[in-house]
Amino acid sequence: MRMADWLSYTDIEQLKSMNRYYGFDQETKHSKYELIRVLLQTIGNECFVHKNYDELEQDAKRFTQLIILDTSLSFTMEELRAKASLAGSAKPQALIRDTIKRGWLFPGYTHQTQYLFHVPHDVRKHLLSRLATSYRQSPHICKYTPAIYRDESHLLHVDFIQFLHFIKTEVVKTTHSGAIYKNQQKQLFAQFQIEEEVITKRGPRFGFGRRYHEYPDRFSFIYDYAYYGGYIRENLDGSLGLTEAGNGKLHENEEENLKAMYRFWIRLYRKPIQQLPMVIRWIGLLGYPDWIEQESVWLAVKNWLTPYFYLNHEALFQKVIKMLLHLGVIKVGIEDEITYLTLTQSGQKWMQGVSAFREREIEDHFIQQNLKQEK
Repeated sequence: MRMADWLSYTDIEQLKSMNRYYGFDQETKHSKYELIRVLLQTIGNECFVHKNYDELEQDAKRFTQLIILDTSLSFTMEELRAKASLAGSAKPQALIRDTIKRGWLFPGYTHQTQYLFHVPHDVRKHLLSRLATSYRQSPHICKYTPAIYRDESHLLHVDFIQFLHFIKTEVVKTTHSGAIYKNQQKQLFAQFQIEEEVITKRGPRFGFGRRYHEYPDRFSFIYDYAYYGGYIRENLDGSLGLTEAGNGKLHENEEENLKAMYRFWIRLYRKPIQQLPMVIRWIGLLGYPDWIEQESVWLAVKNWLTPYFYLNHEALFQKVIKMLLHLGVIKVGIEDEITYLTLTQSGQKWMQGVSAFREREIEDHFIQQNLKQEK
């Protein structure tokens, strides 16, 4: 609902509280209608909302981003407290209270929704506009397709199916640690649309999947997706086999499978990149409709990234960009030696249709073997 609708369901004491928050004169306003009219004339205005956001303290800005970029239709008080704490507020309850007084959050008005809080549609739209314009300035936007660009749409699905076919038609043997022998890895990778190099150097590789320490990033993800979904099995005799579910997967709809892979990736990478949903939503906000400098996206998301053991902020960002390209969510291009990115058609749909905030981290036991191998 729009702010006008939410205000009409708000009791008069709350309306007075909102008027006081903004310093509006209430002495001559005795009716609910008058209180609403004054609020709509000001806080319903896009420029006023932008100005109000710009004047917020840093923790309030971060909290606002957390509720605006989250596409969830409503939030519990517990969820809001968690977001306020994540924003760095020393007084989460006060921050939530001020956001309600500001008219950016409203409690439900029915018996079923009275303990849920909602962001008015027009307020969300105004604030998203403000966040986007902070980084989508003319010098950082490319309105045409760069001279050189990379688009891997659908290719992850193609190579996933190729992997299943490979297991179905070949005798795939594994080492004592469970990895496919390197010669057979090379044979498999040569059949892929996007070829990767076999890992030859041993270094710190953990946290991004069950077999991340054994395989390069893209194939590691394909393997983990296949194993987690029950499409392949690791036999006791040191071989890999295709399950009945895997055989059925060979004929599944491509679009649905790619969407499922995107959701699985969020769950898998949320563990090492705790604020991955925020990073994804920022990319979705800035990466459409035009091409935007990758550097501008980096500036928007860097404060939401925390170093993970052997990887710093920027290395994590590059890993996210790399996997979103593999997943067909974004395209990456180069023009005048500047790197740009934009959402693909599928990326636009998935960003809107999948709430990354609602995707739970992958279970600990799934990647436990990976960590044990590193030890």
